Amino acid sequence: MWKGLVWALCFTMATLAVRPAFAQTSQITEDRPGFSLTLNGQTLRIDRSGPACPPRCVQPMMAAPGVGTVGELEVLEFLEIFVGGGQGLLVDARLPAAYAAATLPGAVNLPAQTLRADNPYRDDLLTALGVRNGDHAGAFDLVFFGTGADDQDAPNALRRLLETGYPATKLKYYRGGLDSWRALGLTVAGKS
Repeated sequence: MWKGLVWALCFTMATLAVRPAFAQTSQITEDRPGFSLTLNGQTLRIDRSGPACPPRCVQPMMAAPGVGTVGELEVLEFLEIFVGGGQGLLVDARLPAAYAAATLPGAVNLPAQTLRADNPYRDDLLTALGVRNGDHAGAFDLVFFGTGADDQDAPNALRRLLETGYPATKLKYYRGGLDSWRALGLTVAGKS
């Protein structure tokens, strides 16, 4: 009996320990506060606790049509081949303060907001990315990331680039972002 009680107590403590400190209820996506289904006569409910949605909503795996999604090993290979070879950029789409605090090694900062159509300097940014007078033939290959799977900065940046005619074949999305990178114990650059 005591073994069962001790096991139950340990299980309860372990369950409480993995709950986020910011256990506020949040929506999963802007239009889905939670999910529920019936399985074998039981109702299963999936809710989310954490940062408020919006803006920190869970993002889809595919950020935009034609843009591939990559994981950590693909990011490392991209750094080695494309960034190291001067043919690509690893892009942190978060605001400068977040980028300065911590980012992936080798990343440059290009906040999603700077790619808005109403930014008078957007054409200069496109030129820096290899676009010449609307010609995307020399455009860099880019991998965009943000904080994590609930950060809309990278998907927004990718969609805005596609609106300019940037080829989807030259764009990738690292959905896991800084959160997944850190969770795997990979090296982080910045002040953190």
